[in-house]
Amino acid sequence: MKNLVIFILALVYLPGYSQDFMPPLIDWSGKSESLPVAKDHPWVTPGERDDLTTSPDYEETVSWLGRLANSSPLVEMKSLGKSEQGRDIWMLVASGDSHFDPALISAQEKPVLLFHGGIHAGEIDGKDAGMMLFRDIIHGEKGHLLDQAILLFIPILNVDGHERRSEYGRVNQRGPREMGWRSNAQNLNLNRDYTKLETAGVRAVVEVINAYDPDLYVDIHVTDGADYQYDITYGYVKTGGYSPAISAFLSDKFQPEVDQALSDWGHIPGPLLFAANGQDFSEGNVAFSFSPRFSHTYGDARHLPSILIENHSLKPFRQRVLGTYVFLEQAIKTIGEHYKEIRDAIRADQNQVKEELIVKFGFRESPADTMEFLGIASEKVKSEITGREYIQWKGEPITQQVPSLLMDRPVQEVSTPEAYFISAEWTEVIEKLRLHGLKMETLETSTELELEFDFLTEYQLSPSPLEGKIRFQSFETKPITRRVKLVPGSVKIPVDQNLGELASLLLEAESVDSFFQWGYFMPILSQTEYMETYIMEPMIQQLLKEDAAMRAEFEQAKAANPDWVHSPRSIYRWFYERTPYFDQNWKVIPVGKLR
Repeated sequence: MKNLVIFILALVYLPGYSQDFMPPLIDWSGKSESLPVAKDHPWVTPGERDDLTTSPDYEETVSWLGRLANSSPLVEMKSLGKSEQGRDIWMLVASGDSHFDPALISAQEKPVLLFHGGIHAGEIDGKDAGMMLFRDIIHGEKGHLLDQAILLFIPILNVDGHERRSEYGRVNQRGPREMGWRSNAQNLNLNRDYTKLETAGVRAVVEVINAYDPDLYVDIHVTDGADYQYDITYGYVKTGGYSPAISAFLSDKFQPEVDQALSDWGHIPGPLLFAANGQDFSEGNVAFSFSPRFSHTYGDARHLPSILIENHSLKPFRQRVLGTYVFLEQAIKTIGEHYKEIRDAIRADQNQVKEELIVKFGFRESPADTMEFLGIASEKVKSEITGREYIQWKGEPITQQVPSLLMDRPVQEVSTPEAYFISAEWTEVIEKLRLHGLKMETLETSTELELEFDFLTEYQLSPSPLEGKIRFQSFETKPITRRVKLVPGSVKIPVDQNLGELASLLLEAESVDSFFQWGYFMPILSQTEYMETYIMEPMIQQLLKEDAAMRAEFEQAKAANPDWVHSPRSIYRWFYERTPYFDQNWKVIPVGKLR
């Protein structure tokens, strides 16, 4: 009890907020500072009223958006469903033709841009930037943007985390004054959920993707970590992914135009930045191969041009919001001007040959190249508290040449089958496949097929849960072929479809984010039928008497296992596994593959 009181007092008497301990801030001014409207403007956003030092709560945000939607026939506000705590997850649709039905929108020859803020609710820049941009489209001078694209805007994806807001939301982020929480009400991280679909927010996003078939998807975050000059950093799967034509388009067309716009408006665009040593960039920048549990890599797996924005947390909220506004405006212009090229790239990636699929990537043996890095000077200081060195940022701009460490080397690949089969009893997995939008055939009658399965020969479970799931720390499998009877309600998932790569990434055991590795088939590890020694003893005697091959195999097994002399159950077990009474489904991953 005494320790609890001390802890509470420490919170009450904390001498300052994290803002008071931030590294020195570099002065900034840019053309984008002209974007906010006057505080007496009839459509000023709540954030603009406070000079973009605050961001409105859920109720005020929804009220302002609802008023905007009611003011124009070009905007519709619709609920995508309820959060875990019962809040609506809202989306605004803006269409120059006032077409809001998903079927009508996806059928038009006009690009569709989907973007959202607050997947990590403390990282809320996208909400405030989107509110300003929608205001200027509907009641300002930027209505022409709706001639170029249809816009889908989810202002707050993690609505429950958004309302867990306080001045102590994010320790390393300069504003807004109150920030939401990273995870949702169940403490799940939405941007680790794109394959398993456990959260209401990510299910809503995937349902929007399936319904509207967008041509560009933008997920807006704020960084953690190191200091540097860049304020708007963003990335996409450049190499080591599943959509090479889309990656080429984003690299050759999209990025140069967006970078130029950001620079013209006074911002410093940069790539996604992850310090190789976890502190500064002296040892290089790491370009990770994210697995499809993340938004932009999930998009790559389903051939949807996808961007991950990571605004720099040490830059002020106002600067970050204005940069996000510029990014989004230019993204609309770019997809409008290059719509045919985007669609051609999407179709090319959808129609790739799917015989082999890489399911795991590793780092190259040497850096790909070096990059000119706009950094901030730092020094290592010995801590008076721990006695060890830590990084201290000095607020002085520097230019460095740092190695680029790419994680795009194929490490493991699988041979994809003609189709996968899931038996009807695995209802949760089947429903998740449907939610992903995969084309499936449901069997209406019992069907016998010869299929290949993966049999677990060894495995070790992770000692602690990840996102509420126990995953596999390591495992080994071997293929086995069996003739099985599939009951009605079982499903066939053909690989020859637009989302064929996604199907394999979800169903191949070796894939990092497969349903198997996320623990959805854990019951196969349990054995529910056992041997009785009074039955096994006479049975074994008869087997050894009548089967010379088994006698020889048993003698070899005894020689290889000298400890059996102390373990009669091991001997019984050895024989039991060779009888037809043994559980034939034990440790068999229930994903059938038709070769």
